[in-house]
Amino acid sequence: MKKEDVIFERKEFLNLPGHHGMANIVAYIVDDKWDKSDKLERDVDIKLDIADCSRVISMSIDDYSKDDRENSLYKVDTLIEVLSDFKKALKKEFKLQDKLEVKREAKKLKEAEAEKKAKNEEKAKKIAKTIIKKLN
Repeated sequence: MKKEDVIFERKEFLNLPGHHGMANIVAYIVDDKWDKSDKLERDVDIKLDIADCSRVISMSIDDYSKDDRENSLYKVDTLIEVLSDFKKALKKEFKLQDKLEVKREAKKLKEAEAEKKAKNEEKAKKIAKTIIKKLN
């Protein structure tokens, strides 16, 4: 693939640094025509791959006819729409999970304080018993 043949190329990792796996997205459009003298015909190689660790989705993006090109654009538009809606739902879900996490942490602290208080009360009772024994 020669640089001058690249129409579009983008490769991105999907995970933040420090997270496991090599999840990525690769998209490119490359002029794949050997005989560039025919100005009425165009042959391109189109690739859209999405990988997450060991799984890969390779999307078929066809450009052979007007119907194929229309369908390919519909496919990409639908992916964008679904992913956008999915992101909104994830944000809502993650807000709820964040609230629950705060509540769990508060519950742990409350239980730890109650346990500490119970231990202190037990110690105080033992000390009181010892003092009473010594006084008697």
